[in-house]
Amino acid sequence: MKKQLLILVLLCFGSIAQSQLLDHKFHIYGRYSMGTVQNVNYNNYSLDGEILTKKNFGLNYNFDYITRKDSITQFHTSMGILGAPVLFGIGLINAADVDTTNSGAFGILGGILLLVLPDGLSYHYSPTYKWDVSPYANILGLDFVKNKKTDDFFLKYACSFGVKSTYLINDLITATAFIETRQAAQFGWAFGGGIGLGVVLGRHD
Repeated sequence: MKKQLLILVLLCFGSIAQSQLLDHKFHIYGRYSMGTVQNVNYNNYSLDGEILTKKNFGLNYNFDYITRKDSITQFHTSMGILGAPVLFGIGLINAADVDTTNSGAFGILGGILLLVLPDGLSYHYSPTYKWDVSPYANILGLDFVKNKKTDDFFLKYACSFGVKSTYLINDLITATAFIETRQAAQFGWAFGGGIGLGVVLGRHD
């Protein structure tokens, strides 16, 4: 009876799934991962987004909260989140100055463009229906690092490289597994992996 129920569930999932990941425009998912960095264990809680293109590429946006056993915590985001408000503010100030109207407009436009700057890129390959495998490189990140023991605060360049596999459970829900290596400058390379659950939104024509 249990085997029959399992077969029925798998058949239902198979009949619901009618598309591949790249048929959609957006993939939003939460992730949990664990690993080691500098001989210390860490836990990573993430909210990630990806803009998917028809050309097998994706633009990655990552927001990570990392806790380590040595009292160091890190919050990760793309460079644009930090740089965009600064550039946008300078543009507004210059726009108010009659003599620098053009530079003000460029500053405002530059701030908007910088805000949408992704963390990195991914390349998508579908080895079989409903499965997606994508290596990725995130090279435009920043980590806000806090040492709770010393109360020191650092702002560090951060990057990550890895590969993830995503399965479309149906036309909305995805399940993801991944392995990756990441680093915030001078804080060592981390190695880990984890799982995620997400949704896909929009469809390409």
